[in-house]
Amino acid sequence: MSFDIKRVGGLRLALLAISASTLPLVAFADMPPQGIGVITAYVLPALAVLLLFALLLDALMNRVFMIEQPAADQALRRLCLRLDLIISTGILLVWGWHFRVLLDT
Repeated sequence: MSFDIKRVGGLRLALLAISASTLPLVAFADMPPQGIGVITAYVLPALAVLLLFALLLDALMNRVFMIEQPAADQALRRLCLRLDLIISTGILLVWGWHFRVLLDT
């Protein structure tokens, strides 16, 4: 079975892309909250937490919908589940480290 990006779905791909785009922006989270720094200091950390919950909910729903499906549908759901968990782990590690550093100071 080949991987077809169209079968993953546009909304899920957008969720994964937006979630992955927050990972390198953690480097700018320490900017002073003036101008564009408001987005990096306040909006991005909150957005990362919300996206983490959305990814975990999507992973859970993929697992639930995988039950009693044909093998082809299970393979697609398993792929989506793995993509969700990979990006979730990245957010948890990168932003979790940032939040941990904030709590230590």
